Amino acid sequence: MSQNLVTVAVVGDTHACAFKEIAGEILDVVDASDWLIHVGDYISKDVFDGFRDLKKERFRGVYGNTDPMSIWMEVPSKDIVEIGGKRIGITHPSAGGPAEDLEKRVLAQFQYDDVDVVVFGHAHEPMNKVVDRMLLFSPGKGYKEQSYFGPATSIGRLLIGKTICGEILMIGSI
Repeated sequence: MSQNLVTVAVVGDTHACAFKEIAGEILDVVDASDWLIHVGDYISKDVFDGFRDLKKERFRGVYGNTDPMSIWMEVPSKDIVEIGGKRIGITHPSAGGPAEDLEKRVLAQFQYDDVDVVVFGHAHEPMNKVVDRMLLFSPGKGYKEQSYFGPATSIGRLLIGKTICGEILMIGSI
């Protein structure tokens, strides 16, 4: 990778009661990245604190629809951060709701903001696509299940240089 490239780990929907439950492969990606963005649904303050402590001032996050009030008091429901000259919109969305219109609702939250990428959670499905010259990016679900249901566990990574692109890393194949 280029020395001018900034890497941003993007994780969400970790749904864990304790930070020690987070998959080691996810933590390895976070550790190797310059920044960390969490798109909500930590579920517990211990998980929130664990992620924030890993990157300190290079951590940004929002709360999700299943997060306790203790997390709502620490982070907003929507945020915009500039990293490497690119503006990144962050949301869960905090209201939750059906997956059918999630993309439309997420885009509407940033329709008046000049952002290069929108990262979001809630659907547990990874997404990495361009919509109207803006990257729409979801890391998928950041927890492992005892009995398999739904999509595999994944984490996202944004690569920021002159341009911005995303990649989805499937846990178990890293």
